[in-house]
Amino acid sequence: MTVESVAFFAIVNHGIGQKVLKIAKQHGTGGGTLVLCEGTIPNKFLNLMGLDESKKEMMITLAPKEYEKIIHEKITEKMKLDKKGLGILFSADTSSVYGSHVFNRAFEKEGGNMGEYQLLVTIVDRDSGDDVVVAARNEGAKGATILHGRGTGTTEISKLFNIEIQPEKEIVLLVVESEKVKPVSENIHAAMGLDKPGSGVIFSIPVNQVTGLVQNL
Repeated sequence: MTVESVAFFAIVNHGIGQKVLKIAKQHGTGGGTLVLCEGTIPNKFLNLMGLDESKKEMMITLAPKEYEKIIHEKITEKMKLDKKGLGILFSADTSSVYGSHVFNRAFEKEGGNMGEYQLLVTIVDRDSGDDVVVAARNEGAKGATILHGRGTGTTEISKLFNIEIQPEKEIVLLVVESEKVKPVSENIHAAMGLDKPGSGVIFSIPVNQVTGLVQNL
C-alpha cells in the first residue's frame, strides 16, 4: 500500500532546528535532516557591529499526507512561527519517493498535475553527493547543488563518551524534466544502494516554472 507523503521544510534560527524536528516526530514524521544556513538581517546597527549575518538551520523531513495539517499547527504553535522573524515552515506534496520503506512511490508523469519539471532531492551520507551527481548525469540530468547537513533519525544516532553523535549528510538538489525523474531516480537508487535501510532517500516535488537550466539555454 502506497502512503501519500509531503515534504516539510522549516527555516529557523540556529539551534532551533532540533526542537522543530522533535515536534514533527511527535506528530507523525520519522527522521530528518538539518542543514546549517546563513541569513542576512537588514539592520545598520548590526552591520556596524559585524553581526549582520545570522546563522539559520533548515529542517527537511517527510510525513504522511494525513498528518500535514497537525504538524503545521503544532510546530507553528510551539515555536511561535506566527510571529515575525522567528522562522518559516512550508510543505509540498511529493510526486515520488525512492529509498523509503514507508513512503516508497514511483514517479508517474500522468498522475495528476505534475508539470514539466520536478525538484529532485537526494539525501545520502557525507562524501556521497558527487556520486549522486554522476549517477544523475548518466541519465541526462544537468547541474546540481550539494548542501551539507546532519541526520537526526532515531536509529542513526550513535554515542561517544555518552555524547550523541549525529551522522553527517549531503543533500543533492536537481531540477529535471518530469520525463527524466523516474530514470534519474532509479539510477541514483541503484548506484547508491538505497534499498538498504538508512542509506538514503530520494523524493521529488513538482516545480511550477524554471529559468536558466543548461538544456534550455
